Amino acid sequence: MSLLVIGACNIDIIGKSHKKLINSESNIGEVSISLGGVAKNIANNLYNLGADVSFLTLLGSDNFADMQRSELDKIGIDYHNSLERDVTSSTYLAVHDFNADLNVGINDMKNIEALTQKDFYELDSVIESFDTLVFDTNLSEETLIYLIDKYKHKTIYVDGVSQSKVVRVAKVIKHIDLLKINQYELNSILKIDNCDIITGVKQLLNLGLKSCIVSHSDEPITYNIEDDIYQSDIHEIKNILSTMGAGDALFSGTIYYLAKGRNMHDAVNFGKIVADKTLEVCEACNEDIKKLINL
Repeated sequence: MSLLVIGACNIDIIGKSHKKLINSESNIGEVSISLGGVAKNIANNLYNLGADVSFLTLLGSDNFADMQRSELDKIGIDYHNSLERDVTSSTYLAVHDFNADLNVGINDMKNIEALTQKDFYELDSVIESFDTLVFDTNLSEETLIYLIDKYKHKTIYVDGVSQSKVVRVAKVIKHIDLLKINQYELNSILKIDNCDIITGVKQLLNLGLKSCIVSHSDEPITYNIEDDIYQSDIHEIKNILSTMGAGDALFSGTIYYLAKGRNMHDAVNFGKIVADKTLEVCEACNEDIKKLINL
């Protein structure tokens, strides 16, 4: 099964404090610059797992764009159909506490959000050639609605990304085969504060969504198989270096197993294993997941 991942490729600038963060203070720590973005992370993980996957993103014209191309070439993933524009690159700036948890993040995605459905007209034959499409919600609402509606005859998976962006797919939720979100994104798309997860998943299914995965920090992962709701405890990881990319890894592992024809129980369990490996490194992706291919 061929997969095309469509969405953001960012430059991630991450600061990690050596000690508990002090607000309004210059905290001592480490700063790293790497390639990220939800869609890129998913495509990267799927490639490392041996999936038949390509990546479609927006590449700009600044020095960061040169870094993006170099890193994507190094990974080895096919991204040659990506859009190229004379714009600055998408950037994600985040501060992590000493325990590797995100304290605050700022994303600058204005240029990928500025893409319209017209930008994708020339790519119709390319997109049509894939069996499964995987989107993040960094594209604009108008563009996501257009793409998901146009290719609704394909298998469509979506990562909600954030509570402010997941609402962009609300109008086409009935065309989505699998939506991966967290508790905050569940609240946002249903417009309910502190929504009960099981009740919320049932509400999404009533809206036409086929399948859903809800993860939230160290809480059990909630998912469905048709009308039945299940919860699966996460694994305890003692030495977490970073939580960045763990949710993307969970989704990637789940997608990989589903593409192999495995059931949702097995897919979620494998997704947890891929997420566990990602928690062991500071980067958003861990190349060691290549060792999981034969699981």
